[in-house]
Amino acid sequence: MSADQPANADPIVDEQQENTAEEYTEEEKKLGQDFIAAVIAGDLDAAKALEKAGADIIYRGEKGRTPLHYAAEHGKIKVVEWLLSERHPYNLVDEDEVTAGELALENGHKDIYELLVAEGSRAELIIRALQAHFGGDDDDENKVVNEDYLKQKLHYSDNKLMDENNDAVMMGWEAPLMVEHAKVMCPKEGLDVLNVGFGLGLIDTELQKYKPRNHYIIEAHPDVYAHMKELGWDKKEGVTICFGRWQDVLPTLEQAFDGIFFDTYGEFYDELRNFHDAVPNILNSDGVYTWFNGLGATNQFFHDVYCRISEIDLREMGLSTEYVDMKIPTADEDGVWENVRQRYWVLDTYKLPICRFLEL
Repeated sequence: MSADQPANADPIVDEQQENTAEEYTEEEKKLGQDFIAAVIAGDLDAAKALEKAGADIIYRGEKGRTPLHYAAEHGKIKVVEWLLSERHPYNLVDEDEVTAGELALENGHKDIYELLVAEGSRAELIIRALQAHFGGDDDDENKVVNEDYLKQKLHYSDNKLMDENNDAVMMGWEAPLMVEHAKVMCPKEGLDVLNVGFGLGLIDTELQKYKPRNHYIIEAHPDVYAHMKELGWDKKEGVTICFGRWQDVLPTLEQAFDGIFFDTYGEFYDELRNFHDAVPNILNSDGVYTWFNGLGATNQFFHDVYCRISEIDLREMGLSTEYVDMKIPTADEDGVWENVRQRYWVLDTYKLPICRFLEL
C-alpha cells in the first residue's frame, strides 16, 4: 500500500524550501555566480570569503540548483561539510525536483551521499524533538489521522484497491513483495501471525500458505472489511478479523505473535513509529516484525533518509533492523499505473525490513 505519506507526499521535501524566483541585484548575482564557481572548483577559502562578502549561501544557479547541489555533483566533500555547517538546508530540490543527494549518488560520490543521508536523518530527528518539546501544528491527541480515508467509498478494480480520488490504496504489483514478507514472518508452519491492513489480501493469502495456528487481521475500513467477508475470510480456520483502527484494537489483544506485518493507508510516519513502539509488547522473543516500506518512495534520497530514521527509532525500541534489497520489475510493467492519479512508487529496489529483538 502507499501507506505512510498520503497522496505520495514526501514530508521532508517541503522543509525550508526557498523561492527559486527570488530576484537579485546585479552585484548579488555576481557574488552568487562567483560563489558557485568556487564551490565547483572546491576552493573552500574563496567560498568562505565570498560568503563573508555577502554571497547568498543558497544562491540558485542553472536549473535552480544550489551550492550544495554543485558541491555534491562535483564530489567536493569538504565544501559539502562546510555548507552543512553553515546551515545550508540538506533537502532543497532544483527545478526538476532533484536533491543534492541524488546528484552525489548519480555521479558516484557515495561518501557525500552517505554524509547527506546522515545529515538528513539528524536534521529530521532534531525537528521532531523540537516539535515534541514545543508542540506541533496540531496537538489534538484525539484527532483520527486517517479519518477522511476511512469515510471514503473505496472500490476494487483491475487488481487495484482505489479511493475516491483514484489514488491507489494497494496494487497487484506488490504481490512479489508480499511473498517475501510472508517468508521472513513464517520460517515454519503453525505460527501465530498478525497483519495490520488487509487491502487486496496479498500478504494474508501468502501467510495462509504457512498454515498459521492463529492468523489475526486488523482492518479499519468498512468497505475492505465487507470485501473480506464476501471472500469468506471470516470463515477461514484460525483467522480472526478485528474490525477497527489498530490504535484501538492493539490494547485488546491478549496474545503475542511470531510474525507481525504492518501496512496501513492514510497515515503518516508518526503513526508507523507509534506502531513500532507497540511491537515489543506483542512480539514473541524470537519473532519477526516487518512492514511495507513505502517511505518517501517517490524519491531515492528521501527514501534512504527515512529508512535510516526508522532504523534509529526501532533501535531505541529494542529492535534491530536489516534491509534486504529486492528488485521489483512488476512496478514498471505496461499499464500498471493506468487510471491511477498519482504514482506512489518510482524506485528500482525495494528495501524489505526485517526487525528482531536486539541481542542483550
